[in-house]
Amino acid sequence: MELERAVDERIAAMTTAASGKPAVIGPHRAEISHPSRLDASVSTPMLRLCTALAARARVELLSENRHAAADELSALLDTMGGWEPELLDAPDPTMTVLCAAALQDLAERLPDPGAELSARVGAVLALLHGVMEDGRVVASA
Repeated sequence: MELERAVDERIAAMTTAASGKPAVIGPHRAEISHPSRLDASVSTPMLRLCTALAARARVELLSENRHAAADELSALLDTMGGWEPELLDAPDPTMTVLCAAALQDLAERLPDPGAELSARVGAVLALLHGVMEDGRVVASA
């Protein structure tokens, strides 16, 4: 419970700092007021964090220990899954591709494709692939 609250606060603080809009923390997950446009100052730090957490979560799959990175990644993906593609202004191309690649790599190794984390990974992957296909990022992953 304490870890979940810390994750919510970290994501809310990141979004608030980048967007200037306050975040409202709900009882179970961060309920973040999304800005009208998501520019690179908002999306790039979140893509960077998502990339790192996906890599850590993949390593955690090899152990039986607590999966803190997977829990934090799931919360972040919940937030990113709410991004509206048409409101995402020019995300950093390198971070977009790296994030998509890290999530794809994780998705291929998740033991339960029907789990909540798998669904969130799939939703954000679809969003990132859409951004890349729309030509806003000239690269493929």
